[in-house]
Amino acid sequence: MHTPFIQPKHILILEKDTMLKLSTMALAFVSLSAFSAGTPHLSGSYSGNYQLEVRTTSNQLMAKSAQRYDWKWDFDAKTVTINAGFIRSAFASIPIGYNAHQPITLADNGDGTYTIDYVFQAYNPLYGFPKANTSTTFEITDTGFGLEIKTLDSDQDGVIGEAIYGLFPWDIELNWTGTAQ
Repeated sequence: MHTPFIQPKHILILEKDTMLKLSTMALAFVSLSAFSAGTPHLSGSYSGNYQLEVRTTSNQLMAKSAQRYDWKWDFDAKTVTINAGFIRSAFASIPIGYNAHQPITLADNGDGTYTIDYVFQAYNPLYGFPKANTSTTFEITDTGFGLEIKTLDSDQDGVIGEAIYGLFPWDIELNWTGTAQ
């Protein structure tokens, strides 16, 4: 009587097939999470820190925050507090102060994006301490370990941020990124 015997090469094929299925499922999961648009309807209060990039409307990096600065997001009160900071630029020999003035209002757009309205001011005496009413739309994702916060290209001009025209030496867009817990 002949007893069937599974040869090692067949086991390897089964393992490859299983590995292929697992890889396909993992790729599908990563693809789905890559297209998710943040976490809608957040509540509570979160504190963390951010960095700021200032770019021209042609996407040239003009300045970056000198370090990470604090911010606070209160989804229940619908307010944000962004601590003032300094940006460094190749065009200035010293860091330039800036501020996102209070009050900063927060709107939940219902799709995992959130918009703040505020006055942004650069403390540059050479340009008359320019300030502008502006808004920024963020994708905010609850990662389970806190919030991941990143600016979106809300005006869809190919540059992260919302364009501010005519008040600063260049037309600029503000790219705020950070975390909060």
